[in-house]
Amino acid sequence: MTNPRAASDPPVLSVESLRFERGSRHILDNINWQVRAGEHWVILGPNGCGKTSLINLLTGYDMATAGDIRVGDATFGEADWREVRKRIGLVGSTLTFYLEPNEPVIDAVVSGREAMINLIGDVKPALDKEARALLKQFGCGHLVESRWGVLSQGERQKILICRAMMAKFQVLILDEPCAGLDPVAREHFLTWLQKLATRKDAPSLVLVTHHVEEILACFNRVLLMKEGKVLAAGETVKVLTSANLSEAYGAKLKLESSRERYRLQLQSV
Repeated sequence: MTNPRAASDPPVLSVESLRFERGSRHILDNINWQVRAGEHWVILGPNGCGKTSLINLLTGYDMATAGDIRVGDATFGEADWREVRKRIGLVGSTLTFYLEPNEPVIDAVVSGREAMINLIGDVKPALDKEARALLKQFGCGHLVESRWGVLSQGERQKILICRAMMAKFQVLILDEPCAGLDPVAREHFLTWLQKLATRKDAPSLVLVTHHVEEILACFNRVLLMKEGKVLAAGETVKVLTSANLSEAYGAKLKLESSRERYRLQLQSV
């Protein structure tokens, strides 16, 4: 549910006239977008539309050619982005490769507080207690004594989100979190994610996906991209339509919904 104060509150994330070029290639062109507290967004679009590049710019791993990115009152290029990263989190397959297989789960969660990877030294008792309580709250208490290397893909995604909650991010970007999950594991993870989104202390979620089937009821906004531009952005019920998706993907598509879940069908030409 959208926070009624969200419309009047300043955005937690703001992108204005954002452009990104590599050589002569225009990857992102004039992107304007805002995320407010209580909003949960989906970024959707075909391969090559610029989703990954946008995420890399937001998290400071690439530098924009032009335009402004703001997280709260901090502007990229003017603030220390190492500190700004403590407000905007990223959960994706890339991060899983940086954690050592022997890393204790409790250390992986605690390391989120300072946006670090692979802790060195002992965990402070207060942080250990806080991390254990967080894992229990999110139904991951049975993993507290485990190590990173033995976790399933779904368990790893949950631990990374607990890590993000430890950091107290304002915005949490989920970059294709269901990639590599079998259908049953995916549904278990999505059910868990829906519960997370409805918590009062949940950050604004941004889900990057290729699949409309993964768009849950909690995601009340959609940013639909095509060829490096914003094709449509706003309330899910207004943006997520057969006509918009057909235009984005360059094919005749029919969007169907049942019990607040979506399904996409390719229509015969």
